[in-house]
Amino acid sequence: MDLDRKLIEILDILSKYKEPVGATIIAKELSKRGYKIGERAVRYHLKILDSLGLTKKVGYVGRIITEKGLEELRKADVFYRLGSIYSNILEKMLSFNYYDRYAIVNRAYIYADFNVVIKEIKKIYNSGFAVGDRVGIVDKGKYVELYTLCSLNFDNILIKNGILPTHVCGGIVKYEDGEPVKFEEIIYYKATSIDPLKVFIKEKKTDVVGILEEGNGYLPVNFRYIPKSSMEKFERILKNDELKCVISYGEENVLGLKVDDDSIGIALIGGLSPIAVFTEKGYYADIQPMELLVKIDSLHKLEKNERKIVKKKSNYKIKTIFYKMVNAMSMVDYDIDKHDGKVIVNICYIDKKYADDALDLLKEAYKNNLGIGDKFGFIEEKDKIKIQTLCSITIDGILLKHSLPTIPKYGGVLEIKNEKKRFIDIIAYNGSSLDPHIVFFDAVDCESTILAGFREFHRIIKDDIEEVLDRLNWNCVIGIGEPNNEIFGINVEKDMCGIVYNGGLNPIVLLKENEIPVEIKQMHEVVDYSKLISYKEI
Repeated sequence: MDLDRKLIEILDILSKYKEPVGATIIAKELSKRGYKIGERAVRYHLKILDSLGLTKKVGYVGRIITEKGLEELRKADVFYRLGSIYSNILEKMLSFNYYDRYAIVNRAYIYADFNVVIKEIKKIYNSGFAVGDRVGIVDKGKYVELYTLCSLNFDNILIKNGILPTHVCGGIVKYEDGEPVKFEEIIYYKATSIDPLKVFIKEKKTDVVGILEEGNGYLPVNFRYIPKSSMEKFERILKNDELKCVISYGEENVLGLKVDDDSIGIALIGGLSPIAVFTEKGYYADIQPMELLVKIDSLHKLEKNERKIVKKKSNYKIKTIFYKMVNAMSMVDYDIDKHDGKVIVNICYIDKKYADDALDLLKEAYKNNLGIGDKFGFIEEKDKIKIQTLCSITIDGILLKHSLPTIPKYGGVLEIKNEKKRFIDIIAYNGSSLDPHIVFFDAVDCESTILAGFREFHRIIKDDIEEVLDRLNWNCVIGIGEPNNEIFGINVEKDMCGIVYNGGLNPIVLLKENEIPVEIKQMHEVVDYSKLISYKEI
């Protein structure tokens, strides 16, 4: 389903209201967003949305968004949504005044016993790993509704004191002996269509429990810049700060993250940190970051101990996956004519008891063109089986060997419905230290959704690239776009073409979908292509 942006904006407006909304309000809201259309035109667009089942008319009162509409809003126009997290932060930060005793909260539905939630929350807040000392807890029987203060409340305080925060990234910070040491992973806000801290929690990259119990672990953290000239004012704010969520700040380098010239870097406790504890302990949590504006006094006040702010640099410099990919390209020397040479593979380990089932599933995956090429590795190592699948960076390496450079841009989820394809979630390779396909591994099913990678190349080499790919004769390319044209919902730079590859991990997704536990290491090894086996030979 391809919707134009006015329709998407109307859905977004309706999603923010609990009650039916009429054309007059929608027209005013659209005008604020730069769409100057009248009520008559709004009604025309609403009829389109009604016919698609995305909205529903409620008498003469107005429209509501349907469940189908909410789902479409989450998926629609992924390139438009890229950086939507950044935009949402700005919108929420500017929509209230903390000094009027209002705050933005995260919401989570925790499927755990109410008394368990109370006990854990008190422990977390007492240890100081939360934003502020307020929390909302509602016993819903089957689950507990939990509200935690978001770190952008601190941004609002900065704004109200004339300090402009620049929102950079979300990440996880390694703790040793109870103190922050370095950023371990990051995702830039402008490089993703999904919330970074939610990603780290979902992918089990956090270890707040470890910090609480032993002083060693990984904490969800947000990172900001403020102008260097506001340092004195910022430190005055810290003296009276009731949120107590700053863990480190400084110039040049903060916990391994480079700070721009004339700026101060600030690392803030992620407001989702208390929620992370429950996912780490095996409880299911439906997490909704930056969800609601509430009165602060409506939340419970807990005892919270203040943690010392550490001004610490680190020699460790975090790199995005983009640079790892470019480095891996140069290791490929595969010869198309000889059908041999060095290639890059992803690695997956499974228990040996799943060997027969895994082989059958891998054969199925490659028959259905879910993999790259038709070969994979299947090696016994003690009580494990090591599975090797070709990584899509191998294709980039082969093209580079022919002096045909491609630029890795995005990894994400490609939806395939009724022979139509579109990306519904993406992360930029140059905006994340985590491989997007690892992030989205559990979000695809190899039926309606698959992992896919997006590259760009200059239009003048389009014919040459197509010729090399024809000679290569691997199943690897899902589509190639025309110059200056979008492909599957992603736009390209001027004079560039887009090319979309199959994700090399898709065959492993099929194992996961059939309940075979897997341990993945992407872009992990350089191997001789001749040592891999074709599914046709098994």
